[in-house]
Amino acid sequence: NEPLPIRFPDKFYQLEISKGFAEIIPGFQTPIVGYDGLYPGPTFKTRLGEPAIVRTRNRHPYFPLSTHLHGGHTPAHSDGFPNFYVLPGNSRDYFYPNCVPLKNGVEDFSTSPSTLWYHDHAMDIAAETNILGLSGFYLVYDQLELDLIARNVLPQEALDLPVVIQDRSFNSDGSFFFDPLDHNGSLGDVYVLNGKAFPTCKVRRGKYRLRFLNGCNARHLELRLSTAEPFIGVGTDGHMYDRATLRDTLLMSPAKRADVVIDFSDAPDEVFLENILIQEDGRGPKGKLFDREVEVPGEKIMKFIVEGKAKRRSATIEDGTPLRPFTRIDPSEAVVTRQFEFERRKGAWQINHQFFNENVANACPRLGSTEKWILKNGSGGWWHPIHIHLESHQIQSIDGRRPLVGERCLVDTTMLGPNSEAEILIRFRTFEGPFVFHCHTLEHEDMRMMFVVDPRRDGPLTDQNIDKTFF
Repeated sequence: NEPLPIRFPDKFYQLEISKGFAEIIPGFQTPIVGYDGLYPGPTFKTRLGEPAIVRTRNRHPYFPLSTHLHGGHTPAHSDGFPNFYVLPGNSRDYFYPNCVPLKNGVEDFSTSPSTLWYHDHAMDIAAETNILGLSGFYLVYDQLELDLIARNVLPQEALDLPVVIQDRSFNSDGSFFFDPLDHNGSLGDVYVLNGKAFPTCKVRRGKYRLRFLNGCNARHLELRLSTAEPFIGVGTDGHMYDRATLRDTLLMSPAKRADVVIDFSDAPDEVFLENILIQEDGRGPKGKLFDREVEVPGEKIMKFIVEGKAKRRSATIEDGTPLRPFTRIDPSEAVVTRQFEFERRKGAWQINHQFFNENVANACPRLGSTEKWILKNGSGGWWHPIHIHLESHQIQSIDGRRPLVGERCLVDTTMLGPNSEAEILIRFRTFEGPFVFHCHTLEHEDMRMMFVVDPRRDGPLTDQNIDKTFF
């Protein structure tokens, strides 16, 4: 007569999506749509091995919405499939396992997630809802990362600052300007960081951890410090590096994250965060992926005011510090090679000459298998950041070259410059689909530059109809 053991701790959260106002530009109240009425949404801090349920209620009067945990290893019913809507007045319980899958029967902590984020993923309107405010951070800590913090290798929690960078345009009354007919992708003329235009951040002398997220619709960023001091790289997207790596600049397409430490110990009283990448329209930056046009000094987007004396016990991380052991995927594991060409045809965005069909699975990998994917940009001068849901992937090469320094770990978004070709390895471990992969220039995503990937136990090689009855 003993009760059954409770296997999952009670981690239950509630979010309400509603209209509101935010003072982004001083003196103006900008209409927003926010999680809990905030811009950006609240930051979740979770533990690996402690699943979470996030009950999301849609109180917007007419937007059908679908929340995606970007970088999360999440079952399909909670992944934010584009037309898996939460209709106005309704709610949905999203289940986030916060787990790592098994490898040969043992938990593989080399794939533990760290810096994730969540955002609306509803079909056809993600560009608009992102501008209006539907995004936020979702951080996951495992014991290894907590030990690095406890040993003062990584900065303490109070010195760990998630920062979302967005570009926005405003009408004269302070409301957002958005052109839904811009197929290229929208660029803003005001940088907004954590909901504030051109913010100032006061810091003490010492090391701080900053988790930058490119939350722009179409703008790519290349971040640099005005002092030209390098960043100490901790990780990219949702994963930490095996060793800390110095990075002079941080190249980030929309959706990418850069987890870094900045040492302010000997900094001047003012330090600026700059974007040095030249981009004039939504097509993408000028130049190519390995030959980008930059301008130094760049546009100042954030000011750090450095105060006090240098700390005696600042974090010990430096170039080469061991972080998270990482075992690379062996190319010999790949059982299938697939090719996907992202292109503009007949004035519209397509993949492999096809429009997005939410009822057809364009790839059905066998669960437990590894595949090689060739991602080709066949659309001329446009850039396409390609995001794959469910599983992070390993970049083998881009245009026959080693990936950029910051991309030599597991990533969930791969940047394709004009006419670029990337070879990646991806392992499908746990959940059956359907999921999607797509360009994360949000206007391209809304214009259906998206395919369905549906891992299955049998893994047929041809396109398959999708069984979505469990939705």
